[in-house]
Amino acid sequence: MKDAVWLKPALIGVTALIVGLVAGVWFSPTEPPRPYSNMGGDFTLSSVSGPVSLSDFEDKAVLVFFGYTHCPDVCPTELVRMGHVLNNLTASEREQVRGLFVSIDPARDTLQRITEYVNFFHPSIIGLTGTNEQIHQVAQQYFVLYQKSEDSASDSGYLMDHSIKTYLVGRDGRLAAVLARELDVSEVLEAVRRVL
Repeated sequence: MKDAVWLKPALIGVTALIVGLVAGVWFSPTEPPRPYSNMGGDFTLSSVSGPVSLSDFEDKAVLVFFGYTHCPDVCPTELVRMGHVLNNLTASEREQVRGLFVSIDPARDTLQRITEYVNFFHPSIIGLTGTNEQIHQVAQQYFVLYQKSEDSASDSGYLMDHSIKTYLVGRDGRLAAVLARELDVSEVLEAVRRVL
């Protein structure tokens, strides 16, 4: 009888474990948690045609990149990739996808300059800017880091250091993926098609 003293606590422990597992399955949410639920969201900035909000593209997938037109290398490379992705979509898919280029350098990037810049890469990319405060707010929403970096070799004496990510917003307006620069066109294309 003394040897069975451990039996009662063990049975209680096993019972509690089973109840916990059953409750976990029973009360688990039907939709898995979203990986970027604390990032992204709607915003409104200026384009050459007037105000543009992310919500204007409801039921479309949107590729968003933060950069600036005086960028010597990274921004052109990312926009070339975005342009290739858009070109590799079928005509019906392309109708459902937009690209947004958000300037982090509103002091130099006028609406006209941004428009000419993005049109070079693809006509479905829209250039956006705003006040310093507006840009800062949108950058915070997407966890984008940027800062002015003095550079005497630059025409205006500075460059902009910034995060190098492309943000894929799904048809529901929520951030679906953060795409690293290491991904090639086919991988980005696959990510876009997943949200269409």
